[in-house]
Amino acid sequence: MFASVCFGTVDAREFVTGIMKRMKYYITVTTTAVIILGCGVPAWALQSHPAPEGIYVHQMAHVLFMVSLAYLFLHTRKTQESDNKGWRYLRLFCLLFFCWNLLAFTGHEVLKYLEPADFIDKNSLSARLAGPLNLTKLLYYVTKMDHCLVVPAFLALVVSLRKFYKKALEDAQR
Repeated sequence: MFASVCFGTVDAREFVTGIMKRMKYYITVTTTAVIILGCGVPAWALQSHPAPEGIYVHQMAHVLFMVSLAYLFLHTRKTQESDNKGWRYLRLFCLLFFCWNLLAFTGHEVLKYLEPADFIDKNSLSARLAGPLNLTKLLYYVTKMDHCLVVPAFLALVVSLRKFYKKALEDAQR
C-alpha cells in the first residue's frame, strides 16, 4: 500500500483516510475493552434478597415457571408431528423441570423452618445438617439434591433440540 502511494497509483488522501478509519476502529475497541475490564466491580453469582420481599418474588418466579412448563407440556402433546422423537424429549424436559421447580419451591419453604443452629459450618463449602435429624431437616436435605432433576432435564432438552435439528436437516435435503 505504501508503494502505491509513493508511485502515485493511490491518492495520498485516500491512503491517510483509510489509516484513520482503521485507527478509529482500534481506538474504539481498545477503549471499550479498557472500560469493561478496568472499571468493573465484582459481580456475585449469588445475591441475597432482602426479607421478605425477595423470597416472595423468587417463589412467584418458580410458580410462573411451573405454569409455563405445564402449558408447554400440554401444548406439545397435541402436536401434529408425533413421529418426531424431539417432541417426546421436549415433554420430558418440561416434566423434569416442572418437578425441579416444585422441589426448589419446597426447599425454599422448608428453609424458613430451620434455625442457624441446625447447620454446621453453614457459610462454607462443607456445610452439614446438625443432628438429630427430623422430618424438616430430611426434607431440606432431599430438596438440596435438585441436580438429580436439573441435569437430566437439560440432557433431555439437548437431545430434543438435536432431534429437531436432524429432522429439519433431513427435510431440507429432500
